[in-house]
Amino acid sequence: MYEFTSKNRGSDRIVFLLTLDKKKKTERIIIGESEMVNLRIEKNIGDVVYDETRPLGQLLLNFESDPDKSWNVNSMGLHDNFAGLFPTKNIKRKALKSYTEFLRQKYESGEPSAVFAAVKTWEDYWRCFGIADGSDVFLGRAAKLYKPFFVFNERNRLWEINATKVLSSALFAEESKVELWYPAKENTSEYLECVVAHSSFLPTIFYYLKRIEEWGLVFQHCKVCGVNFLTTSKHFELCSDMCRKVTAAEAKRQYDERNKGDKLEMTYENHYQYWYNRGRKLKRNNAPDEEIAVFSKAFDKFKKGAVQRKAKVKSGKMKFAEFTSWLVEQQDIVDGLVKHGRG
Repeated sequence: MYEFTSKNRGSDRIVFLLTLDKKKKTERIIIGESEMVNLRIEKNIGDVVYDETRPLGQLLLNFESDPDKSWNVNSMGLHDNFAGLFPTKNIKRKALKSYTEFLRQKYESGEPSAVFAAVKTWEDYWRCFGIADGSDVFLGRAAKLYKPFFVFNERNRLWEINATKVLSSALFAEESKVELWYPAKENTSEYLECVVAHSSFLPTIFYYLKRIEEWGLVFQHCKVCGVNFLTTSKHFELCSDMCRKVTAAEAKRQYDERNKGDKLEMTYENHYQYWYNRGRKLKRNNAPDEEIAVFSKAFDKFKKGAVQRKAKVKSGKMKFAEFTSWLVEQQDIVDGLVKHGRG
């Protein structure tokens, strides 16, 4: 557990290590002092701040988002308080409280981009006390570190081409550099390719996107839950089995609704035709006009009642079985009319 205190900083730098596994479709991220991170990746020992293996693409999918530039506001507050932090430890602690709470909250989020930024900010803050123009140096480092945070939009497709173009066009020389480590795993001849960042996320982001492109993978937006996910083709529109089940259930519901509607219309048409044929039969048999008039009045009443009930069935206010029962009752009525007439 990293502590945001004023303890003496070590001489080793804080780094962000990323290694990608195409076969297992995973990403592993380790954050900590350079020597400890190297021990962790090679021998699985060493005291580090963060070590997590996750599904491939998670770093880019869940990258820290900061459209309001809260990170920059926090670093500016630290910058402005540089001169007033030396009198006593109590004054230091009180002045830094709101800033350390912000960094601690980001650290505890567990998202590695936020974890690294929080730890790196705090480490740089204390290290800059001992150099000329330390507050301005600290502010410059923080600005470079946070740059991707306000370009990444968590609500839209991540890392759009325009976003990466904006970032790459504004690179400082130190931001375009990246270290590649090839440590050997203990007791094996296997060498891992690791990309290591210590001042900027940008090379890591570009490295990741390049690998994804080389491996023929694409980011998609799930049409059910709205989550972005990494897949092998743009034809895949669902991110998980859960969303596939939701889609299947919705398709069945729509199918049942369509069949229900077809069955409803067919049942109505059959009974309507039954009435219509009985009326034609009366006329063919030269039934008296008064009998035909009685039948016509009953037929109009049937049509009106059937249309109203059919609408209720469609809206869910009446069960289909209730509608069919009513139609059968009306059939008894028309049979009675025709039976007593000349039909």
